[in-house]
Amino acid sequence: MIQATARILRNVIEVQVGEATWVGRPIEAEQGGLGRRLAALFSTEYHLYRPDAPTVPESTISYRAKSDEIRIQSGEQSWKTRSSAFGPMTIDYGGRTYTIHERLTGRFAILNGTTPVAVGQLGYRSCVVRDYDPELETFLAHLALGYVVRTLTWEMVG
Repeated sequence: MIQATARILRNVIEVQVGEATWVGRPIEAEQGGLGRRLAALFSTEYHLYRPDAPTVPESTISYRAKSDEIRIQSGEQSWKTRSSAFGPMTIDYGGRTYTIHERLTGRFAILNGTTPVAVGQLGYRSCVVRDYDPELETFLAHLALGYVVRTLTWEMVG
């Protein structure tokens, strides 16, 4: 199970991936000054750190509200979701196109064609992903953090 939770007072998003806890920090928070710390509260760009390298960013995850797009940059690899007005969100990963069907209840399913590869639930500043293939774990952890950033952004503009 993957569980991403925003810790607002600490200004981080914790991502529990199995037994390990990864940490997402706003990019603005990594720079000095009070102004940057205030800007970090409204950040839509996060660095994700793994416990085995807590000072080296594993990836950058961002959310663009105007296009409802989650972007993931991990090393040389890059992925982004595509939204449509009335259809599901899609994302290409590993040469496959995955479709993300969301419900108004916050539940969602990630499909490869018509085959479910993961299910999840959005909560108050959180995202849980279950029943996934172990080979998709790292990718889904990044996507879960992106969903929490998306939720936080909606809170700011809503």
